[in-house]
Amino acid sequence: MSWQALQNIDRRWIYLMLGVVFIISLILGKPQTGVILPTVTNLYQAVENVPMDKIIFINTTFAPNTLAESGNQARAIIRHAALNHHKFAIMAVDPQGANLGNIIAQDVAEQYGLKYGVDWISFGYQLPVLAFYKSFPKDIPGTVKQDGLDEKPVTVENYPIMENLKTASDIGLMVEVSASSSLFDWIQIVQPTTSPRLKLGYACTGIMASEAYPYLDSGQLVGMMPGLKGAADYEQLVDEKEQTQLNAGKLDHPYKSKTIQKYIVSPARILMFTQSNAHVVVILLIILGNIGYLVTRYRAKKKQQETAE
Repeated sequence: MSWQALQNIDRRWIYLMLGVVFIISLILGKPQTGVILPTVTNLYQAVENVPMDKIIFINTTFAPNTLAESGNQARAIIRHAALNHHKFAIMAVDPQGANLGNIIAQDVAEQYGLKYGVDWISFGYQLPVLAFYKSFPKDIPGTVKQDGLDEKPVTVENYPIMENLKTASDIGLMVEVSASSSLFDWIQIVQPTTSPRLKLGYACTGIMASEAYPYLDSGQLVGMMPGLKGAADYEQLVDEKEQTQLNAGKLDHPYKSKTIQKYIVSPARILMFTQSNAHVVVILLIILGNIGYLVTRYRAKKKQQETAE
């Protein structure tokens, strides 16, 4: 066996190996059960603690390229709100995110029997300008004006859900599901103008999590769902809650995505299982490479000693 070869494996073989692991893992489709991140537990508990007369706002400011993370994060939050019978609103400061948020919300609403305009509402795409952030906390119906779901937009005040949604004080929790820096507009412009202070949760892509920790430490964020790991952890908590309700006879059937499958192919827990398997392969390759290096160095040193003798 050539130990030297272990240090010079053609990258094409590595890509092929990872591709095979990805495919097999996705086919097996085993939901991963792991240790829940504390920030995810905090966000989950914040949703649990929202009073029943308050609305949960879910801002879906992301694009198709982050659906594996952001889409699963949004779906987990919406499912949680539905299981708790909390009313919620979907909104985005990105046109693609507004459309994707509607698709995800409609899918969950269909599964759990939620009625549009009563149990949930969409405010669609909102232009992220200073005037919007300034007026939104004081007059939500006057700022949003029309809903973002019907083909012929309807004045939001015509929906029953708007009876208890006038200002930011009627929002029990706002969760920003984002692949951009949109969260900081809510923190810097909106949150200081609200009393009591608007509670904010954050669901971000993995690479953006480090920017949010100072806001968690200061209490400006109540919790965070970082990347695919955060989505998988939150999904695990929601799945457990759903199973409890199924066992108690409060639900007729478990959630099973239908219309959204062409957008989000796999749940976060299955994607995390796939990612974990890929990490194991990479770690094994690193170990093999180091073994090859140590054996090669040992043999070279031994050969040098024999030559010297």
